[in-house]
Amino acid sequence: MIPRFDPTRAVVFDLAQGQLRDEEGIGRLNVPADALLRLLAGVGADARRDFGHGLGNEVGRRVQRRLGDAAKDAGAEVWVEHLGGELALLGLGNLSFERWGKALVIAVAGAPQGAEELVGSLLEGALLRALGREVVAVAMGGEPLRYALLNQRAGAQARAWLDEGASWSEVLERLHRGRGDA
Repeated sequence: MIPRFDPTRAVVFDLAQGQLRDEEGIGRLNVPADALLRLLAGVGADARRDFGHGLGNEVGRRVQRRLGDAAKDAGAEVWVEHLGGELALLGLGNLSFERWGKALVIAVAGAPQGAEELVGSLLEGALLRALGREVVAVAMGGEPLRYALLNQRAGAQARAWLDEGASWSEVLERLHRGRGDA
């Protein structure tokens, strides 16, 4: 049976020691979102992406540990529950998914202003760690934040079409017609 996400003791406040820990005893920090985003804005794009991937790697590890062997066979609803729970614990929003034709789109409502790049790279890192699949989370803009989860080739093609001025509906239509792989 696939376990449900359980936030009980996900974050333990040890005020006597002045520490935060997760249920595994790993130290955590409670940092204001705007301070973290300002720090990330001051470094290069590669460093921001690396930070997001590292954070996502930890999220993916936690989800994988919780789901065990069921991780690779779990449906989208299970992933939304577990990945969404981890995202919420980080204060990065409420995750859901949408189907746009054949494309899987992740929506994140309530993310801190300016966190689009961080959330996208976190999703990439989490899915790589938990499933062993390299995906590109191509930001679709707007609120809630939306990301099309694509393979490397389709992600590069989608970004190129978007840079040429194509709309998201046009991009997804082209990908579905076989001019790229979603």
